[in-house]
Amino acid sequence: MFVPRRLLLGFAALFVAASGLTRPAAAADAPEAVKMVVDLLMRDDADFRAIGLDRVRHGVKGEAATREFAALVSKLPPARQAELVSALAERGDAAAVPAITALLLASQDPATRAAAVRALGTLGGGMEAAIIKKSLAAADPEKSAARRALATLRGADVGKQLVEAAKFGEPALRPTFIELLAERRDRAAVPEMVVVAEGTDAGASLAALRAIGRLGGPAEVESLVKILLKSPAGEQRAEAERTVVAICTANAGSEQAAEKFLALFKAAGDADRETLLPALGRVGGPGALAIVDGLIADADPAKRKFGLVALSRWPDATVSSRLLDLLAKSQDPAERDLLLGALIRIAPLPDNKLNDGQKLQLLQKAMTLSQKVEDRARVLERANAIRTVETFRFVLPYLDDPQLAEPACRSIVELAHHQKLRDANKSEFVAALDKVIRTTKNTELVERANRYKEGKTWERKKG
Repeated sequence: MFVPRRLLLGFAALFVAASGLTRPAAAADAPEAVKMVVDLLMRDDADFRAIGLDRVRHGVKGEAATREFAALVSKLPPARQAELVSALAERGDAAAVPAITALLLASQDPATRAAAVRALGTLGGGMEAAIIKKSLAAADPEKSAARRALATLRGADVGKQLVEAAKFGEPALRPTFIELLAERRDRAAVPEMVVVAEGTDAGASLAALRAIGRLGGPAEVESLVKILLKSPAGEQRAEAERTVVAICTANAGSEQAAEKFLALFKAAGDADRETLLPALGRVGGPGALAIVDGLIADADPAKRKFGLVALSRWPDATVSSRLLDLLAKSQDPAERDLLLGALIRIAPLPDNKLNDGQKLQLLQKAMTLSQKVEDRARVLERANAIRTVETFRFVLPYLDDPQLAEPACRSIVELAHHQKLRDANKSEFVAALDKVIRTTKNTELVERANRYKEGKTWERKKG
């Protein structure tokens, strides 16, 4: 009698389940249930193996069963080794770790090695960190698997091992170990990262600065200021400045960090202040503003310029009235360009200093002050950060300006990307998107406009 394959597999699955899963927990690792799963795993038929793998993941319980399943990996061909190792990882029993470690040491198959590394990252601990670290020097997919595994590996001493590798390991891999510490949010490693940042290995120093920028706080400000001051103009100084700004504006304890930085700035000599001033402007705050105002009012043109540059980097719109006042009084073209650029940048910032209406008013003022086409284009491109129908109506007329139509098209489409705004003003947006389609030379904008007209979504391309 012919039995359909699907029905046969269904009977097999039910039989295996009845042999193990439906029994009491104490009997779940009964030898006959384990033997049946082992038999399924050893078959060449992929469908039967799939049933066995499912029982490895979720079915037959107990450490003894785990050890028997894990013992099979050395007896299987590489492709099937990888699938069993992955199932053991999902099973979540550390009893499989010795067999998986032995497989990683013995196998030359890239997919199998990657699966073993991923499994050790799930099941292992501090003892497995050393072997996983070695896989960072391999090619993909093993290298990528090792990175993911080390980012999630549990164990009290994993962080310590990564710190040692970051400080004394292979130079080419030191930045990777530092990045992993940041991904693990290992704040205990921050003091050691400061030591690395102060060192002479440029790659490791830059990676350490980025890690401190994610994890650091007030305690690191003084060391970072020293690094910033001793760094020559270039990549490392720029990274040190970004790190100081992040700690003083975004991280836990940012207000205390900003106060510390301001005190260090005030205590610094003139030459050091000049180096620190750009960071001071990006940190902002009342204390910093008092210093910057003093520089702008100084009779020395060089000091005034330093003050204006710092003001142009301000992190929020609290200085908008100062920018407008200075723009009204300035007769110097370069100075006006600097101030206007700052005004265009800060007007729509999502800093909660202004509401949407105030942001749009400030951007409209910037438009009236803009005489160059490139400045007016920047105003239109910045406008789409203010997601209101009033912004849409402000941008819309510029579709008729040949010099500004393209940036206006970009902003209209970007505003249309937000479904609630688009749907609440559907007829206006459809008409505007039709106009964009007729106007723009950008094929992606045309595609997006058509999708939004039809009520569809659009995913931004990565990279």
